[in-house]
Amino acid sequence: MANTTPLQITKEKYGSKEALIDALLPLIDKFDDESDDDAKKRLKYVANRKLLHLLALGERAKELGGRDGMVKTIAELKGQPKDNEYTDFLKRRTLGQLVDQVTALQKAAKS
Repeated sequence: MANTTPLQITKEKYGSKEALIDALLPLIDKFDDESDDDAKKRLKYVANRKLLHLLALGERAKELGGRDGMVKTIAELKGQPKDNEYTDFLKRRTLGQLVDQVTALQKAAKS
């Protein structure tokens, strides 16, 4: 049994790369002065595997409450909910770093 390629997954679930990009746009952070059209042009040249990874990451971040929700959760789990410098530091981190940190802290809190 052969593994499915990222192109096959993209075509099966979304029909085209453009549809995958449209599903991804609301979930990712764009540059400050970047429009949706500019972001689409930029993402058009990104590999399907990377787009699927970004989509999964964006959906996981949305489940955890978005960037602000994750920052709040991390600060509370670390015992620093009122430390504004620390929360500002966390807000500058990438979604991937925030998701990883929330996941690790939640696992540590359970044990």
